[in-house]
Amino acid sequence: MTDEEKIIKEEWASGEWEAKVKAGENVDDAPADEKLTKDLLDAEQRQKEEDAALSEEELQKRDIPLPQPTLITLAAGLASQAMTSMGAFPNPLTGKHTMLLNQASHLVDTIDLLYEKTQGNRTSEESKTLENILHELRMIYLAAEKEAEKRKNEKEKSKAKS
Repeated sequence: MTDEEKIIKEEWASGEWEAKVKAGENVDDAPADEKLTKDLLDAEQRQKEEDAALSEEELQKRDIPLPQPTLITLAAGLASQAMTSMGAFPNPLTGKHTMLLNQASHLVDTIDLLYEKTQGNRTSEESKTLENILHELRMIYLAAEKEAEKRKNEKEKSKAKS
């Protein structure tokens, strides 16, 4: 593990990000959260209506075979969700890039939990892949946190001008 990776892991483990969130330094304000929740519920409703209009045969065509479950596929799925929560990918229900940093943090912590709890039971490939996933997610999280702070400051400046 490089010095940079150690520092990132220590900062992550120290919970500094948690203190920032509690101090109100998170980007998501209540109106935005309420709008996102409404958008998600609307998208879910549209999907249910579309699915209801499909025949049983058409629905069965969507039931494609999935890969064998592995530790890497589990971590990759969680990482994909974390990336979406950090705004790196569009939300599949809304099509919008949204930052939900509390959710992203929880997902990264879940992958870290998998890493810690599977210690001694992983192959070297699984260990290296999990370490890389965690490193990349933590770096992206820090960038997302900076972007969120930037957006918050811009929003406050525009309010002050009004």
